[in-house]
Amino acid sequence: MTTSELRRLLEEDPDFIYLKRFDYSLKKLLERYPDGCPDRIIANALLMTEDDIQALYEKIVIKLRNAMGVSL
Repeated sequence: MTTSELRRLLEEDPDFIYLKRFDYSLKKLLERYPDGCPDRIIANALLMTEDDIQALYEKIVIKLRNAMGVSL
């Protein structure tokens, strides 16, 4: 499987993650970590670095705060 195929699956298949130990299934990952999983696992599953995960998380939180009208 090429990197472009992996990226396409990550973007288009809602259950696909790049972790063989969970049979490439987000559902199976969520069964193992129902309350959230470590950043290193998220980074591996999405072919990203841990720094990228943290930056993405912060962007999402800012968007949610703006949408909800919450400011700090």
